[in-house]
Amino acid sequence: MKNYWELVKRIWRAPGNRGRRARVLLRSMAWLINKKTLRKPWMIPVYGGLRLRCYPNSIIALHVIQRGEFHDWDTAKFITEFLREGDIFVDAGANIGLYTLPAAAKKVRVVAVEPSVRNRDRLLENLSLNGFTNVKMEACALGSTDGEMAFRDDDALAHIETNGNGPKVPVRRLDSILPDGQISLLKVDVEGFELAVFQGAENAMCAGRLPVILFEMNCSYKRYNFTETQIFGFLRERGYQIARYEHDTRRLVTHGLEGDVVAFTPLGGQLIRERLFS
Repeated sequence: MKNYWELVKRIWRAPGNRGRRARVLLRSMAWLINKKTLRKPWMIPVYGGLRLRCYPNSIIALHVIQRGEFHDWDTAKFITEFLREGDIFVDAGANIGLYTLPAAAKKVRVVAVEPSVRNRDRLLENLSLNGFTNVKMEACALGSTDGEMAFRDDDALAHIETNGNGPKVPVRRLDSILPDGQISLLKVDVEGFELAVFQGAENAMCAGRLPVILFEMNCSYKRYNFTETQIFGFLRERGYQIARYEHDTRRLVTHGLEGDVVAFTPLGGQLIRERLFS
């Protein structure tokens, strides 16, 4: 009973549920029943007119059911309000496409990187459901060098295993798969392997082609013996400032740099101000 009460409180407090809390509570109850009985996927409306197929064994789907497409409130608002038609958006760790979909709807050129076969198939399904053809799929993980590495396919927590002996996936440097031109926004969610991804994008960084990078800092980097100092230091040495975006106050703050944070060059800072603060 205590766990259910905690769930109710999380749903009620979620910013993405403002104005529809009671409806989401009912939907969440029905979803839990579905998971235990029918176990069928649901089609959920997201971002207005888009459709997302939610499978009962998907962590992202669970988040969407309980807290909406804006369950990562600041991150989702940053991505959906920053991108403009004609931009290039690289979604590294695209999962089932929760951020790829609104980008594609804005006629953004999207590169979706996803090494998990199951997640990638569901992403392709969601793209097909919405009729999007402006997304290029990269079926690989990202790292500091090209090759292959063991991979633990664990839904939204899927990650590279540097000492693993399990199934392997191809690994590419971001520099080797980026399209030509300026990448308006790079989103990186790779469960702690972010530093290796950045190391594989050094050429693009030094050329000024990655002005804004949104990435996750949740201590998962410790599994690779990375440190916060290494990650932030690598970026700062290449001209980036690092902050956290707070949507409700429309500001960048430089304290509490955990969760999803944004790194930006002077050009990136200008883009953020023009698109989010003006």
